[in-house]
Amino acid sequence: MMIDEKTVEQARNADVVAFLERRHGFTFAHRGGAYRCRQHPSLAVKNDRLSWFWHSRGVGGHGVIDYLMKMEHMPFRQAVEAVSGVTPPTVPSQREEPPKALMLPEKAGISLRLYDYLCGRRGIDSDIVNTLIQKEKLYEDRRGNVVFVGHDEHGKARFASLRGIYGDPPFRGDCAGSDKRYSFSMAACAPSGRLYIFESPIDAMSHASLENAAVGDAGAWEQHNRLSLAGTSDTALPFFLNQHPTVRELVFCLDNDPAGREAAALMARKYADKGYHTSIILPAGKDFNEDLQAHVKQIRAEKQPKSLHRDVTI
Repeated sequence: MMIDEKTVEQARNADVVAFLERRHGFTFAHRGGAYRCRQHPSLAVKNDRLSWFWHSRGVGGHGVIDYLMKMEHMPFRQAVEAVSGVTPPTVPSQREEPPKALMLPEKAGISLRLYDYLCGRRGIDSDIVNTLIQKEKLYEDRRGNVVFVGHDEHGKARFASLRGIYGDPPFRGDCAGSDKRYSFSMAACAPSGRLYIFESPIDAMSHASLENAAVGDAGAWEQHNRLSLAGTSDTALPFFLNQHPTVRELVFCLDNDPAGREAAALMARKYADKGYHTSIILPAGKDFNEDLQAHVKQIRAEKQPKSLHRDVTI
């Protein structure tokens, strides 16, 4: 469907400062040649009130539509509607493009490299890895990448991200046709009211491994839900909450860096306003896999036999 050009032009020229004040309740102070957001000091809007840059996230653009598409991951048409406040006039198009199908890479015969990477190098509990493989949420492709899969309400794969096990930094990316609303998740074995929220599948699995270790129970991780956002946007969260209505407690466990802390604080306020009990748990290191690796290293050191020194008189 095409959108009326006049409506689009008006939306493109909308005042960014006024829009964010109205939409999110942000307030701005004019200093240093720009408008600085009081709630998020790294967000700045230039004097033209159109150009903006969110420094801690390394993202910038021009206009409200650009902001909504980049920061809130809205499709173009929805962004125009959000700015104008009305559904834009449309004219029939020749044909509508069907949604792209998810292209999953072919599975490897044996997942030796997957276990070596996740369990050996990342320290993740092998029982957790086995369970996720059985549930078809995790596998190794023929190129040796680890594939994390998300499913829709019918159990159909709708999202997949790849993580390479070689290189520095290793390859990572989403498969063609992925829909981030259906990101990788680890649902509890029975209805649970708590959901832990992470930036990546590896962090979710690492947190689960740490919980097992803390409790001393190989099944402790299945008592609560875990969700990977595949980044710092909450695109996947509404779908998960809709499919798990018993969840009323949201624990944001994003990375311990400026972008992660800022996103966690923003989402915690947003969902608290929706009636959820929200909290933030930061890892001691950069992320929960770093915490897990430190824990594994400590356990291995404690198991090392101590050297016995004997004085010898000659």
